[in-house]
Amino acid sequence: MPTRDLGSLTKEPPLATLDATIRGIRPGMPYDQLLEYGRRHTHKDAPGLVRKRFLLLDDQHQIVYDRFLSLVAAEGLETPRARKVMYFLWAFRDERLRRFVCERIANRQGKWRVSELTKKTNADFFKHWFQPSTVKKVRSNIENYFAEMGIFDRETRTIHLELDDGWLPAAMQVAAQYERNASRRRVMVSAPVQFLISQGWHGLVNATVDELIRFDRQLSVEPEPLEDTGIEVSPAAPAAAAARRWQPRRPTTSPRLSTTVLFNHVARERANASHQMLERLLANAARANSYDPQCNANIDMYFAATSGTVLAEIKSCHQNNLHSQVRHGVSQLLEYRFVYRHVLPAPVAPVLIIETPPSRHKRWLVECLESLGILLVWKQPGADRIVTTGTIPPSLSGVVLPSS
Repeated sequence: MPTRDLGSLTKEPPLATLDATIRGIRPGMPYDQLLEYGRRHTHKDAPGLVRKRFLLLDDQHQIVYDRFLSLVAAEGLETPRARKVMYFLWAFRDERLRRFVCERIANRQGKWRVSELTKKTNADFFKHWFQPSTVKKVRSNIENYFAEMGIFDRETRTIHLELDDGWLPAAMQVAAQYERNASRRRVMVSAPVQFLISQGWHGLVNATVDELIRFDRQLSVEPEPLEDTGIEVSPAAPAAAAARRWQPRRPTTSPRLSTTVLFNHVARERANASHQMLERLLANAARANSYDPQCNANIDMYFAATSGTVLAEIKSCHQNNLHSQVRHGVSQLLEYRFVYRHVLPAPVAPVLIIETPPSRHKRWLVECLESLGILLVWKQPGADRIVTTGTIPPSLSGVVLPSS
């Protein structure tokens, strides 16, 4: 990879500055606007660093709301899991950092050596890419960055890349967006451990091959379900209609041995942090209008409104799978409206809540869904509101707001 395609390693503003720049991103934002945002609010160099390390741009040079931005929107930037995903994505995209970790910091078994991370003479590794006068700065920047990220604890001289919070599969899904080879992308997503080992990159995660293999046995990476596998909706199964008051659910993302593997596709979706964020947003909006949100084994949320019933399906998504998720959501709403017609007083107002606004190429989906009697809505970027450009029915007035 030519050096011109890589971000700077000699410029490194504080991590808080990079974080503030990422928080300033809005779905569909042109990269030029982020440059202006950096100059005005954070640091002139921050947008360039953030772009090369973490951002996906489309053909129009607009920032794509991808898996990475979806993850940090749901989990925050400062969690250990998010920090490890950020580190891995940068290392995946930047050969210089990846090789420095694998060839200098990690030993042959893949374990990090703190003495090598802090060793000043290891700056010579970067002479292939930089002038001798700048290599010391590059090595120092990397050490400082790892410390700010919480990956390297200077006080205890320990490395924190523990795998038990499930960050590695999430990081692989994010990194796979940048892999052009389709077969490699599939392996990265479906077999992240095998991919790391096959590339000889196990040093990136501070683990030996044996440790990764043991982790892989505990990691239940569930493949995409077959067309009918896990679908339990049927008019002949009314027991699934048993209602309960909606309550927030705790995320279940850990791959520890004690984790229950979610084979049911509805349950698996509901364990997603982004899905739960949207659930809480909708429930709060419903309660603010004196409605009582309910759910059952299949319906994400429904509630009696001033006239009829609101039937809601929630889909976490990013721009790379928004259309697919909308298709799934439409089929579920139509199916649930029929299957549960005996418990949903008419008229029923189906609403599909997605995580991010449709891109300009997909805005027709709003009109398409309206033709089916379904309102497509989304979380307003940068605010805890549900908005739409569609026509809001009376039953959703005050719950869903017009998009400004």
